[in-house]
Amino acid sequence: MDTAHRLVAAAAAALFAVATPAVATAQEPIPSEEQPVEAPWPPASTHGQFLPLPEEAVQPLTVPACDTEVTVSIGENDRTVHRVWVTDTGDTVIELRGTASFDFTRASDGATLDEVELDGAAFQTISADGTTVTFDQFGPGLLMSETEDSAALSAGAGLPEDFLFLAGRFTATVTFDPETVDESGFPTVVSAEITENTTEYVFDVCDLLDQAAAGEQPDLPELTD
Repeated sequence: MDTAHRLVAAAAAALFAVATPAVATAQEPIPSEEQPVEAPWPPASTHGQFLPLPEEAVQPLTVPACDTEVTVSIGENDRTVHRVWVTDTGDTVIELRGTASFDFTRASDGATLDEVELDGAAFQTISADGTTVTFDQFGPGLLMSETEDSAALSAGAGLPEDFLFLAGRFTATVTFDPETVDESGFPTVVSAEITENTTEYVFDVCDLLDQAAAGEQPDLPELTD
């Protein structure tokens, strides 16, 4: 699964990789017997309909985190839907809404967080030329730094590299050079900027896993309107 689909897999929790790879398909790799064919990206319009996430978009995601690797999986409670539309200027907008629970497992010690429920909405806007992606996440949400660029962006805003936030909004825009690729085969990031950060009740995923490793399943507060 390419990272763009793994971004969707996080659904309302959305991954802070913020679609570095969303334009990777612009290079149109040639499928082979060893290379599974990916669904089109950006996805086609759903013509106003909210649809369940496709099967390939809800597979476990393993990312470098907490000085090891952390796997994020969709839990038993998954009621996330999405819709896609194309604007008059040719931009593709993906909206995610609903509720999903997530399981986290840290590779180094097996520490786990079970059924962390998140229901914040998320939007991803991909420019018509595929060079700019804007990610807009409303809490409660999850942001995981899948790349060094995204980790540096979080750190620059005074945020943990990988975190949950229960309220507020996080918006970031990433611009790519589709003519060049990095060592992972993704378009090179030209610039990345957090344009809004009003996140509240922020919890470091690594700290939560440390608590779990000590035998204490963290109890996140439930916010009321």
